Amino acid sequence: MPMETMSNRLGKRLREARGDETRADFARRLSLSYTYVRALELGLRSPSDGVLAEITRKLGLDSGELILAAYCDRSERLTQVLIEKKVVEPETEDPQGHDDGPTPTSGIESPRVETAPTSTGATTGL
Repeated sequence: MPMETMSNRLGKRLREARGDETRADFARRLSLSYTYVRALELGLRSPSDGVLAEITRKLGLDSGELILAAYCDRSERLTQVLIEKKVVEPETEDPQGHDDGPTPTSGIESPRVETAPTSTGATTGL
């Protein structure tokens, strides 16, 4: 299924994390380009696991929730399985038409994803 027709759970979570901050300022805070952040928010691009880990670290978000959102965006079948196993709840749509995405069920811990520092001190994946 083409990415444009799939849900955009990750994009919604990134927009929520950005809040009233401009996309340009948000991109600078994440050390990503404006164009890339826009594509992530619109569901036009899928980040690597390293980029996801770096975003969660910089934003102080739950890495498991962001990874679940990104992988559910990539695979509708995975979403169905996770709903059946009660790992995530079925998605809902917000009044503005943005996908509300799967919600991790309570009591399930999300894995923590770490990135390895490079020789320059930067983290990999960006």
